[in-house]
Amino acid sequence: MESNKTDNYSMGLNINGDEIQLEIKDEDLNVFNGENDNFEIEFVKENLFKIDLPDTEKLDLKELASNEMWNDYNGRCIACGRCNFVCPTCSCYTMQDVYYKENENVGERRRVWAGCHVDGFTSMAGGHEFRTTKGERMRFKTMHKVYDFKKRFGYNMCVGCGRCDDACPQYISFSNCIEKVSEIVNKEEK
Repeated sequence: MESNKTDNYSMGLNINGDEIQLEIKDEDLNVFNGENDNFEIEFVKENLFKIDLPDTEKLDLKELASNEMWNDYNGRCIACGRCNFVCPTCSCYTMQDVYYKENENVGERRRVWAGCHVDGFTSMAGGHEFRTTKGERMRFKTMHKVYDFKKRFGYNMCVGCGRCDDACPQYISFSNCIEKVSEIVNKEEK
């Protein structure tokens, strides 16, 4: 997603040995004395931790959907939704109708941020629900991040920031989940 580059910043910093180079765009921050020097901000080019992303062309979706690995998350995940809410690319929402006791003729429909791991996210009229287990929800999130989005837009939705791994109170690693999917795809290939 090239989320590592931007031109929307107040101050950029490069550290080269004993030398510090600043690019100051916000004049309120221009309180430093030093030599003027032309340089370009060096953005992160490569993460220290690498994830082997699955080759989406080789995915057997039916085989992957029925894989036992998803059942591991039924016991571990507590459906708190922290992974969704800290993710910079999760943008799901639900609609809520709010009625007021003071005047029953007045109300509003609100768009409320939600997440695919939260209980009730896929609830429908009649008490039906698409994904009832936590493993099914993890499968949906994983496949949406590395398959559905890439198929539609040409790049992965996950930017690899690791916020979901850090926020999970059960220490579930989304990056490990993606690695497991890659292992399954590579195993099927052989």
